[in-house]
Amino acid sequence: MKHEFVIQDNIFNINTKNIQLLIIIFFAAVLAKGAVIFPGFAIDDYPFESATDFGNYFSQGRYILSAIVWVVDSFGVNITDLYFSLGIVALFLQATLVMAIFRFVGIAASPGAALVGAIMVSHPYLAESLTFRMGLPGYCIALIFAIISLENITKDAIAWRTRLLAFIATFAMLFIYQILLNYYIVAIIFAFLMGLVLRNGSDKSLFKNNIYHERAAALAIISIMSAIAFLAIFRLGNILGISAITSRAVMIDAGTIPERMAQLSSFLINTYWLSEPIFFGWLKALVALMLLVSMGIIFFHVLTQNSSKNRIYSVLLVIIVFLVLILVSPGLILAFKDWWPVPRVVAHISIIIGLIFLVADSCIPILQNVILKLFILVSRFLVLIGFIFLSNQIFADQQRLNRWDDMMANRIISRLEMQPNFINTRLVYINGGSYGYPEKLRTMNGDMNISAFFPASSKIHLLSHVSGYKFDMANGPKAETGEIYCKTKQPWPHAESVIVDNDLIIICLKK
Repeated sequence: MKHEFVIQDNIFNINTKNIQLLIIIFFAAVLAKGAVIFPGFAIDDYPFESATDFGNYFSQGRYILSAIVWVVDSFGVNITDLYFSLGIVALFLQATLVMAIFRFVGIAASPGAALVGAIMVSHPYLAESLTFRMGLPGYCIALIFAIISLENITKDAIAWRTRLLAFIATFAMLFIYQILLNYYIVAIIFAFLMGLVLRNGSDKSLFKNNIYHERAAALAIISIMSAIAFLAIFRLGNILGISAITSRAVMIDAGTIPERMAQLSSFLINTYWLSEPIFFGWLKALVALMLLVSMGIIFFHVLTQNSSKNRIYSVLLVIIVFLVLILVSPGLILAFKDWWPVPRVVAHISIIIGLIFLVADSCIPILQNVILKLFILVSRFLVLIGFIFLSNQIFADQQRLNRWDDMMANRIISRLEMQPNFINTRLVYINGGSYGYPEKLRTMNGDMNISAFFPASSKIHLLSHVSGYKFDMANGPKAETGEIYCKTKQPWPHAESVIVDNDLIIICLKK
């Protein structure tokens, strides 16, 4: 007897095999990223400990996220202190999103889905979003909206009711966390690819009565309509003075396309081949080799399973699909002025890798090579172990960096407390600040696991966080006074690097 769990008027039809798969993926997520339930601070977390910067959210079009933060604050709760409960929820929702993508693409029943799903959710790029504890509430809600949208289209890609629900969920998601649209793009591409792979040599139209292509088309239309509506409201908000528009919301012009193509090339080489701080060379080489093998299997399948009439056409379409995947690897930032391909922004790469593996699995029955199948199995286990270890290292390094920042801040405060008139002083000017410490961290990448003494937005808040004193940032003439002083003085830890000048605290750090 087939057991099913029906939720929300038949929107989620989940059989017991799906539940078993979800449990395995969630277990892998806990092994890789369970440290999210422990306290930790990313650079954006410090300001949120004492105040909420809604202006920054508005400038990014994250209006619903602002509402979520306001609701949390209305409970009298510090948003950065919800890491235990929301950390567990976020891990479960990450696993559920992977499961929803599997169901959308049509590969949830694949024998390799459990192992590959575990690889996808353990990918170290997915860890960075979780290191920002203040972002957990919005991240969880955005994931819920993404899952609802995918599941509605999976249930029925044609019905207007499911399309409407998917549109509403996607539209709401964009006002929280636009990066999740990258996952939609990847799911659309792979649903189209599965429609090609599973035609079984039929001479029928490539697009007629193909459920995979119906899903891809429905989600593509919904994504485009949602994005247009989002941008229209975002622009209207700017016209009405509700929010400013940052460079991350402005598209590149034709003159910068050659430069962007060069940036894309460099990004692809670093991501898939050259070693980087959080991804060791041999593991990256293994993943690259597995991708090449998987793509070779897919091409072999298309060549051998299609009739001569459709063979060239199908191969050409598969080539185009892989070329498009290359273009979407950096995600939405490819088309916008801000080029900042940090792990959290390109985390959908984990989905691309995993889905290529599973599409190849759907083609592999035609291959009876036991050695090849054994290589694939062993390689995947090695990659899974590597991803789990690297994800753990990201959180361990964050804890280590937080301790270093706390101890340095305490030493500065201790020096200040010996200064005359310190107790009556609140204004602080900090000049300089290092990206990291002489003892390097393995997982420093972009703005992940960098010192809170580096960004201007977190320096003062770090001192308040550690000491319990209430400090404010010095501006205008006070900041000029501090800047002039530090120009001629030795930086920390020199004796003259920290002083109290009347009502102003001046701290000179290394530049």
